[in-house]
Amino acid sequence: MKNIALTIITATLLSLCSCDSSGDYLEDGGLSNPEVGMSTVEFFRSHDQLDTLAILIDRAGMEELFNSQNTVFAPNNLSIRNYVNEILTEMRKEDPQAEFTVNDIPVDTLTTYLGSYVFEEKITRENMTKEQGRIYTAANGEERRISLEPTGAYEDQLDSRPEYVYITYKNGEEWNDWDDTNSDDDKFAVKTSNLISTNGIIHVLQGEHTLFNYESD
Repeated sequence: MKNIALTIITATLLSLCSCDSSGDYLEDGGLSNPEVGMSTVEFFRSHDQLDTLAILIDRAGMEELFNSQNTVFAPNNLSIRNYVNEILTEMRKEDPQAEFTVNDIPVDTLTTYLGSYVFEEKITRENMTKEQGRIYTAANGEERRISLEPTGAYEDQLDSRPEYVYITYKNGEEWNDWDDTNSDDDKFAVKTSNLISTNGIIHVLQGEHTLFNYESD
């Protein structure tokens, strides 16, 4: 029974984006073979849940950055669709017939904020700081807390608690305490971690994340 439960939790590349509209199916834990055999951006282009991210990277002229020796926390297509929907919600307050697609995202917005998903060093599960995590500075200068935290899920079926990767956005000037239950900071789970491209490390975010952590007013 324990082996079966562990198999269910362990991520596989084919199930990268299944049930992605809900945070109930965390599949973090890496792959039996994490090597994707291509560069980071090539991997995004080849995957039907990450190919929109590749389009945005191309439009921003940022392929060189994403293909450097670094770590990328990748928003998937659903995260990008969430962003488009947020922008539309805002626009339609003024014009109910307004239209906005991924092709309408301004290039200067992409060049300013896409770098928030890129970190110069290689950050793997093995070298993450557990629980409270560590504060890293992204390529665009914004800070993120990256952590490896245990969950209570499946604890009745497993000998040890599964650990999931999270990335947290700071709201305000200072970071809230990691264990503050009333924290204003925004924490997002990684769906699949420790993918290894020919140049770096990839962690794919859950679809509940919205690109750039954007929220309409």
